Amino acid sequence: MKHRTFKTLLIVTLLVLMLGSITAGANVPYTTYTYGVTNMIQESPAAYVPLTLIDSASLKFSLSAEGGASDNAKIKYGETFGTVNLASPEDIFVDDLNHVYISDTGNNRIVVTDEEYNVRLVISSFTNNYGVPDSLNQPHGLFVTESEIFVADKGNSRVVVFDKLGNFVTIVPEPASEVMPDNHVYSPVAVAVDSAGRIYVVSSTTNYGVLSLNRDGTFNGFVGAQKVTYSAFDYFWRMFQTAEQIAASEQYVPTEYNNIAIDEDDFVFVTTASIDENSVASAIQGKSKAADYMTVKKLNPKGSDVMNRNGFWPPAGEVDMYPMGGASVKVSGPSTVVDVAITENGTWSLIDTKRSKVFTYDANGNMLYAFGDFGDQLGNIQTLDAIDYQGTNILLLDKASASITVYKRTDYGDLIAAAIQNDIDQNYSKAVEYYTGILQRNNNYDTAYVGIGQALYRDGEYIEAMKYFRSAYDSENYSEAYQAYRKIWIEENLWIFLAVVVVCLVGFVKFFGFANKYNKKNTKDKEKRGFWEEVMYGFHIIFHPFDGFWDLKHEGRGSVRGAVFWLLAAALAFVYNAIGGGYLYYGGQGGGNYVMAAMSIATPALLVALANWCLTTLFDGEGTFKDVFITCCYSLVPLVMILFPVTAISNVLTTNEMGILTMLTTIAWVWVGLLVFFGVMVTHDYTLGKNFITILGTILMVCVIMFVAILFFALIGKIYAFGFNIYFEISTRL
Repeated sequence: MKHRTFKTLLIVTLLVLMLGSITAGANVPYTTYTYGVTNMIQESPAAYVPLTLIDSASLKFSLSAEGGASDNAKIKYGETFGTVNLASPEDIFVDDLNHVYISDTGNNRIVVTDEEYNVRLVISSFTNNYGVPDSLNQPHGLFVTESEIFVADKGNSRVVVFDKLGNFVTIVPEPASEVMPDNHVYSPVAVAVDSAGRIYVVSSTTNYGVLSLNRDGTFNGFVGAQKVTYSAFDYFWRMFQTAEQIAASEQYVPTEYNNIAIDEDDFVFVTTASIDENSVASAIQGKSKAADYMTVKKLNPKGSDVMNRNGFWPPAGEVDMYPMGGASVKVSGPSTVVDVAITENGTWSLIDTKRSKVFTYDANGNMLYAFGDFGDQLGNIQTLDAIDYQGTNILLLDKASASITVYKRTDYGDLIAAAIQNDIDQNYSKAVEYYTGILQRNNNYDTAYVGIGQALYRDGEYIEAMKYFRSAYDSENYSEAYQAYRKIWIEENLWIFLAVVVVCLVGFVKFFGFANKYNKKNTKDKEKRGFWEEVMYGFHIIFHPFDGFWDLKHEGRGSVRGAVFWLLAAALAFVYNAIGGGYLYYGGQGGGNYVMAAMSIATPALLVALANWCLTTLFDGEGTFKDVFITCCYSLVPLVMILFPVTAISNVLTTNEMGILTMLTTIAWVWVGLLVFFGVMVTHDYTLGKNFITILGTILMVCVIMFVAILFFALIGKIYAFGFNIYFEISTRL
């Protein structure tokens, strides 16, 4: 009986725990995810969950008498005990005491709370350094040091400095007009201060970079000027504009920044939302590591971008910018980045106000997680406008609802932070334990595979490291591990390596020696040639194109069956290249469909033969379609000859050595192009100039044929759809 009771209690306990877990998961009104090497979302456990909401109803003066802050706030600024209503807040900042500073822009004031979100100070009016009553006007950006509060007072075109008790200290005025561009309007919206006391100001109307100022307002210079961005239409239209029109056009100026943050090493993070979206999207999809079209930059004191972009995708927010179907299809294009926050371990986050999402990255630019969504539930944001860290918590400012949502880091998020910290501390064995714990909760987390692979690599376990890197599609680290493994293998098996190299070289020389003798032996006229004679003649043509193509046509050294052989051989080479190429040859992403690989060479060859024959019949060409087809197919011999060994060698080379294969493949294509050019010239008995014009016409004709084919198949598709709709309508009515 007791045993049965114990089992019942155990089952009930497990059910309660499961229900509790389900309930906890249901309380998170958004999806947390990452991206791997593809742009498909990989869902993950929640790294942050909403904890509480700070709004006008919850912002109250602290009744604690400690330091008299509440009384001071009440008397000095005319507030009464009770709630503090916010209006259109623009920014938040958390200081080293975890006190929260809110830029209450609509009320022209700064609201300061303690770590428990009780109001301890309100800064609105003050007496300036001229002894004149003064006040804030549309305060935007905030920055707080150990002893001072810096406010970007946008409405008054200045930066105002207060001490931590709210007492006025000084005003950093607008820079002198002689150092600013003509007709410049100074409109500070964000501010940051480095350890040397230099003040960095982002002006919403300044497109020459971040302003670097001294405390007295003297101008040091612009930092990190943005690249001028043009669309394709802009480039075209600019060709017809005068110098005066270009100078007067406002679109041909660098784009401006919208926010700023600074880390403990004085590196400045800046964000922008004014770069052409198509340029940003192209840079993200192209996995660019350059800063030209990136919405977040990390600037050193010289203003150069030093952001690490070593992840699968550059740290710029959303990767799947054009989702298919669903409600989210209303939101497309790259992220609109409006703020960035920096926390421990070099980890940092940006916010996308277009999607109300937070994207978090490590110091190398790997995406750790993304979360957030629109909505009214706790955890969702209507208009995401600012972010900051309060310890391990994240604070997100919702401008529309004038509230701050506090998010707490979960156990899963703690594992990620601990793994990163142990990597930084070079405690790699401990880091592996945390990464293993992450994979137990989320086996799609590629960064964990990379972390374990790097630990194994440092321990000399190169084969195991390669397995983990391959699981994460991390071809760069895989290449380094493979290179180390290959070095050891060659040292241990040097004689095998040398023997393989010697055999390949000797075999290559012997084969071409045999082919040369074989072709010379069969130079005499024959009424009928054997199949292998026709095939082997291809090796004569590639080195002697003029004599070779002449004999090919006039002495019957080749045939349609020989041409078909070389066409099929080229298709087979492409298939082998697609399925047999090394892991690093395709950047760890695989080759592709073998049918498409075969068609990618067969279709162009047939199109070129058809287009050239169609065109040359109008220009006194002496070659028939059969002649042109044979010429085009025999011209593919260099591709067959080079692509097979290139594919085989790709399995033993590292990423840095793949340039050798690219060079060989380029040589093969150039070789084929020259053979087609001279082969067509000999076949049609054209002069060099006439043949050149004919080749250009052939290329144009290929485009015309493809265009007509696309129209034809599109028309067939529409006819089929029309017929099917009629059939469906009739069958439904009957």
